Amino acid sequence: MTRIGIGLIAGLGFWSSAHGAGDPSAPGGGLRLWSDAVETRLRQAGTNGAELVKAFQAAPPDQRKGLDFLVENMPASDLETLSAPFLLANLNLAYEAWQTSPWRAAVSQEMFFNGILPYANLTEERDGSRALLRQACLPMIQGARTPGEAAQWLNRKIFPHFKVTYNTSRQRPDQSPAESIRSGIATCTGLAILLVDACRAVGVPARVAGTEMWWNMRGNHTWVEVWDGDWHFTGAAEPDAAGLDHGWFLDDAAKAQREVRQHAIWAASFQRTGDFFPLVWLPGDKSVPAVNVTDRYTVGSPPAAAQQGRAQLSVKVMNAAGRRVVADVALIDLADAGKRQAGKSRSETADLNDFVSFKVALGGRYRVEARLDGRQEKSEVAMSTADQLMTLVLPEEANLPFASCPATPDAAPPLSEKEGAALRQELDRYFSADLAGRVGWDFPARLEKLLASNESAVRRVAWSAYCSAPDHAVRKANYAVRVVRSGQHASPYTVKPVGARPANGWPIFIAMHGGGGAPKELNDSQWRHMQIYYKDHPELGGYLYLALRAPNDTWNGFYDDYVYPLIDQLILQFRVFGDIDPDKVFILGYSHGGYGAYAIGPKMPDRFAAIHASAAAATDGETTAKTLLHTPFTAMVGELDTQYDRYERNLKFRGEVEKLRGGRADIYPVTVTIVNGNGHTGLPDRDFIAEMYPAVRNPVPSELDWLMTDGVIRDFFWLRVDQPAKQSEILASCRDNRFVITANETVAGASVLMDARMVDFGRPVSIELNGSTTTRRFAPRLKTFCETLIRRGDPDYAFSAEFHVVPDPKSRRLVVAPSL
Repeated sequence: MTRIGIGLIAGLGFWSSAHGAGDPSAPGGGLRLWSDAVETRLRQAGTNGAELVKAFQAAPPDQRKGLDFLVENMPASDLETLSAPFLLANLNLAYEAWQTSPWRAAVSQEMFFNGILPYANLTEERDGSRALLRQACLPMIQGARTPGEAAQWLNRKIFPHFKVTYNTSRQRPDQSPAESIRSGIATCTGLAILLVDACRAVGVPARVAGTEMWWNMRGNHTWVEVWDGDWHFTGAAEPDAAGLDHGWFLDDAAKAQREVRQHAIWAASFQRTGDFFPLVWLPGDKSVPAVNVTDRYTVGSPPAAAQQGRAQLSVKVMNAAGRRVVADVALIDLADAGKRQAGKSRSETADLNDFVSFKVALGGRYRVEARLDGRQEKSEVAMSTADQLMTLVLPEEANLPFASCPATPDAAPPLSEKEGAALRQELDRYFSADLAGRVGWDFPARLEKLLASNESAVRRVAWSAYCSAPDHAVRKANYAVRVVRSGQHASPYTVKPVGARPANGWPIFIAMHGGGGAPKELNDSQWRHMQIYYKDHPELGGYLYLALRAPNDTWNGFYDDYVYPLIDQLILQFRVFGDIDPDKVFILGYSHGGYGAYAIGPKMPDRFAAIHASAAAATDGETTAKTLLHTPFTAMVGELDTQYDRYERNLKFRGEVEKLRGGRADIYPVTVTIVNGNGHTGLPDRDFIAEMYPAVRNPVPSELDWLMTDGVIRDFFWLRVDQPAKQSEILASCRDNRFVITANETVAGASVLMDARMVDFGRPVSIELNGSTTTRRFAPRLKTFCETLIRRGDPDYAFSAEFHVVPDPKSRRLVVAPSL
């Protein structure tokens, strides 16, 4: 307290003796009316200390312990602002509610202090609505015998009474009861605050509970806990007919992770606990105390015990305008069409994370159908180890009734049942063998003939066998917890589906955050922002949105040699377990993440359908435009973004592309956009997913320019080098059974791969290497096919033949190695 405040206290006749309940009006003064802890807090209250002293002076003696509790534990902002009338009104109403409730004997003073007395829950406005809530809610609980019963009655009645519904258009997440009642809308946090305050107004101990992020990174949620002999939970404005401890989020809560702060479940506390409640709307704010209550939801809970071998498929149905609607949803097991489940999707009045959900078998394939007013939509899903969310978007107009989903068309006929079974059995043996066993492997001649006659069908079988191989155990475990690892580096990520899954699998957008050489807290905040930065576009046809955390907090976290294998592993995770379309993988980022896109994309264009970088620039020696011969690359920078020469470097990069393009219009689909009058932030790029979405990767373009900019990346489309080095360059083309290869003097050797997409194996292949020509014949080999499939982990980069470029022992010039 300031000197003025202390003088005021002294003038009132208080002195710093032991805490007591004396009357300051007694002759000769009296004992101080607060504890030593409150004395310290009064000194921290500044000029508002006088208001707090007035409250202690006016408080009834039997209520001063409660006021003592409030002042000792209130956040600093309240200490400096709350008035005596506000505190006294809350104090009187809280004691009245506690002392007149039918369950008074069951609620201890300690429980009253922390569960009924507090005037606030989180960071909401201190609006003094307890009197209004008590007047409205007392008639609603007449006849209730327990606090739990009263809480359930209030949950059913107060929201219709005050005409408050769930709506994401609310002004702020942490609305006070008065704000929610005034606007008529709130989301889960505002609804929870309203229900908790209603419970407290009638003497029911209650508190806000929630998680910062569900275990599967689908989002956060807030609900209510009430005391009835023990703590029990209920969803605010979501009363369950089964009573307390039931709700749509029970399965998700059962998978919470106590030791992972983001995935734990927390209950807010007014009393200081040494820990804090996760305020999603105020990252880094630690002003609200909390206790970790995860064990109540996970240890021994029926949902947690029932998960073995099972998964949860959740379904969201939206109309053409992008709003959630109530539709009839059916789930059909594709292995047994007679096994059906049904339910109804949720509308906009339900929590954003509340979906119609189905229990399904891990590894199963299902079709989901949604119907509403003659409009219908469907999609199929293969269940991986993680629970999944499917979004179906209904068309604007009524469509034809559902029919069986036809197989994806393919130009090549499938293998016969006998051929397919024999091939799969042999491939399973090969992919299960160790490295030594694979080296000497010989495939039966009859299977080699299958590759020669029907490469496309063999590719499908080989990819399926590869995905089932035991080599993926560690990768599978990482995928399950949403982290990617390479060497000593690890990056967590979040992923959410947007729209409905396309027939060929999910496209995936890898988004990288800003920050970089900054404290972990800042980079974590930037990562959270990237999780919502790019706008959802479900109307495009469906995709996965993955927000990747940099593996460290260094300046070049997204553009160093350790990053490129990490990105490769991330994409491989989703090829094997994420049901993605390998020809529709996208990468993009802003600022620090934009630098990552500028480095990763040109080094690895064979992995992506399109690349985008915002508020970043090319890095000398790490970025080259030459490799972007066929891969769409876009960059956006503000005209005023001149720090680190970002604006100038983008102009330079654009000039290099124009020079490389020459007079051709069919190469270098690269665009650099300068936003006039814009600086480093606020670029108009949040809808860029819609710009990128139509792009499709071409894994076997007819011409390549591979200028190497590191010593890490060994594969580039249909080229491979074992010893990559900066400034090594290979120009290559393949047209009409003719390869033309030009390699500069720093290239130590290379492999050139091919398959039926590139050459006709029935004809000779001409090879021109640095001006010298030779002719060879090649036959597709299943072992080469499998070796390259393992090396690349991509079905489109399984090649069936190859030749090697090596230095001649005498001249040291590169030559085509003799056939083995």
